[in-house]
Order: sequence, then structure tokens, then C-alpha cells
Amino acid sequence: MGLAGKLIAEAIDGQASRFDVFGRIRHRDFPGGALLRTLAFVLAMARYRMKDLL
Repeated sequence: MGLAGKLIAEAIDGQASRFDVFGRIRHRDFPGGALLRTLAFVLAMARYRMKDLL
């Protein structure tokens, strides 16, 4: 089981102290804002769809 699975299992069991640490980590915004984020998402989905078809 990976770290994320262990932390979620601990949180379900009532031991959320390690899980809460991840809530305090600041995440960086996607460079380029919402427009480029949406474009990158659409392009990535199209690429993987094409890979699935081949």
C-alpha cells in the first residue's frame, strides 16, 4: 500500500495527525493560469485517447 493509502486508512481509523500535515502543504498554481491549464488538459486527454485507439 502506498503512502496515500496508509494516511487515508489512518484518518478513517481516527488517527488523522499525519493526514493533516498534507492539508497544510501549499500547492503551486499551474503556470499560465486557467486558460493554459484547460488547454493542457484537453491536449493530454486527446493524446491518451489516441494512444488507446492505436
